Amino acid sequence: MSCIYKIKEGMGSFTDTEKKLAEYILESKGEITLLSTQELSERVNTSAAAVVRFAKKLGYKGFPELKVELAKDSDDEDDDFNEVIKASDSIDTMVKKAEVINLKAMSQTYRLMNMNHLKEAIDLISNCNNIYIFGVGASGLVAQDFQYKLSRIKRIAIYQKDSHTQLISAVNIEPNDIAIGISYSGETKEVNLALKKAKELGAKTIGITKFNNTLSKIVDISLHVPSEEKEIRVGAITSRISALVITDLLYLGVAKNNLNKTEEYILKTREFVKKIK
Repeated sequence: MSCIYKIKEGMGSFTDTEKKLAEYILESKGEITLLSTQELSERVNTSAAAVVRFAKKLGYKGFPELKVELAKDSDDEDDDFNEVIKASDSIDTMVKKAEVINLKAMSQTYRLMNMNHLKEAIDLISNCNNIYIFGVGASGLVAQDFQYKLSRIKRIAIYQKDSHTQLISAVNIEPNDIAIGISYSGETKEVNLALKKAKELGAKTIGITKFNNTLSKIVDISLHVPSEEKEIRVGAITSRISALVITDLLYLGVAKNNLNKTEEYILKTREFVKKIK
């Protein structure tokens, strides 16, 4: 996972001292790799021990390893294409911006991926009885796509378009089922209520969401999307792309776990659907 994105995504959970370190590192990336632990601590007016603790909190052995990983990062956040659209944009510019934004969303999602969490989620989906999927709005479209893919490989996946019906279905969850909540903000009330109920009923829970929000604190496993999209936005663009990347990885993982049967199920459904053509 990218060092820069680890720092950005952790901002909501850092202490005041850690936030000062994080902000200084992000603002002075080019300089950081030249500093010693002691020099950085003096710049931020903290202790060398605090710098080491911060590096370890991010998953590194110490500040030297953090510097190595930081040097590998290419942070293109200031790219002019980061802004989705302007009234003055030509169609050509708009298309190029969309390409850059979507590719960046996918790249960031892959870089944020915790492989252990992904494997654990795939194993849960592969071995459970029923898969309940929850999401509303744009996240509901991702949920519907995931439910469709799973049904093609003979996995029992339940998704209800109506949010009230979703809540009703949550009451029927059993311990050998799993519940998956999809919410970019992690604050979608219907999704959080459903995942809480699923957990109360003994089911394992998975969240596809940003870092440090209500949903990520409810679920057993969090699969994170980048926190790049503003809360007030033209539409759910990068968040939808990122969530689709994650559900596609889950689908591919489940399919891989039983590849011979997967091919058989896909062929059966394809042949049957051909009857209406």
